[in-house]
Amino acid sequence: MGFKEKVKKILLGKRYDSHTYIEYLRRLGIKIGDDCTIYVPSKTLIDEQYPWMITIGNHVRITEGVKILTHDYAWAVLKTETGAILGASGTVKIGDNVFIGMNTVITRNVEIGNNVIIGAGSVVTSSCNQNSVYAGVPAKRIMSVDEYYKKRERAQFNEAKKLAVEYFDRYGKRPGKEVFHEYFMLFETAEEAQKNDVFRNKIALCQNELDTVKYMSAHKAMFSSYDEFIEKCFEKCTNCIKEQIE
Repeated sequence: MGFKEKVKKILLGKRYDSHTYIEYLRRLGIKIGDDCTIYVPSKTLIDEQYPWMITIGNHVRITEGVKILTHDYAWAVLKTETGAILGASGTVKIGDNVFIGMNTVITRNVEIGNNVIIGAGSVVTSSCNQNSVYAGVPAKRIMSVDEYYKKRERAQFNEAKKLAVEYFDRYGKRPGKEVFHEYFMLFETAEEAQKNDVFRNKIALCQNELDTVKYMSAHKAMFSSYDEFIEKCFEKCTNCIKEQIE
């Protein structure tokens, strides 16, 4: 570990990285399953007042700026007016295989089912059904995970093409295949993808490498090679641009 990294570790302490933060939360009493990631612990707030009230399942991804709350302090207004202390607390339960988008707020008395996607900037004030996509303020069900899968499947080439064209526009050169580290299934076989360190790391995510290999074997790539893919991305460009990318 270099000097800068040591300083960072000292300054951030328990929030140094996902592993140290999750272990800290577990010591407090928060139940957290396996293969969970808190991507930016220094900008994430998980309520520590009642840690035994939070349960997080397996394969949960918590992105930057997420806040998970088991209580609120709004009763301070009532205390000022009446003198009464009327606590407000509740559980938060997050199931397995859940993605929580950036800057989402999850309030008390919320249960999120298995296989749920929460869109960025959502405020989750009521429970979310399993196998669903939620977004908004307050968060509402947008579609099923199956519908989302089909939507993402349809969008793959157009999004990858946009990446290629914008890359060329910005840098004036053909993008390397690793630029498409989330789209390599468009042009690689499982066997070839595993020879590439960048693609292999993606295949290994979520602890289900064999499932990804099986999926790629069952779903033929749209293009037979990266060259064919990139040529299709630029097929309507001028000859000058074609010459530069070839």
